[in-house]
Amino acid sequence: MASWHLALLLASLIIYDSVPANRGQEMNPMIIRQIKKIRTRCLNQTGAPLEIMDQSIQNRLLPNDPSVKCFLHCMFDMFGLIDSQNVMHLESLLEVLPEEIHDSINKLVSACGTKKGKDGCETAYETVKCYIDVNGKFIWKQMVPLLG
Repeated sequence: MASWHLALLLASLIIYDSVPANRGQEMNPMIIRQIKKIRTRCLNQTGAPLEIMDQSIQNRLLPNDPSVKCFLHCMFDMFGLIDSQNVMHLESLLEVLPEEIHDSINKLVSACGTKKGKDGCETAYETVKCYIDVNGKFIWKQMVPLLG
């Protein structure tokens, strides 16, 4: 049940990011706090340096760094988008995301599935790398802002 709530939270943030600023809709401050807590928890848990994360987002490059790989795994795990066998379930977002982006999600799932790595961190990284190769614009503009 908790993973469903986290997936819903992720979906809400994606929706929020895609709404033009001039519509006057505000993101619930509680949701923003929860995302920040999850991000901070994953940063602390993995030791991913904030500087590398910020530089990665600014340059739109996915760093090949072990702590960043584990940060990705942690975030997917916290949002319920990767299971205990390290299989990605990005398609579970279809139930809560607007239809306008279903096609993008389906294309990512079809093209990438779950790229297997030696462990969960490597699997998350390889899968995200595939997502970026398939539709980097969607990933960098819609998904990455959710990570902070």
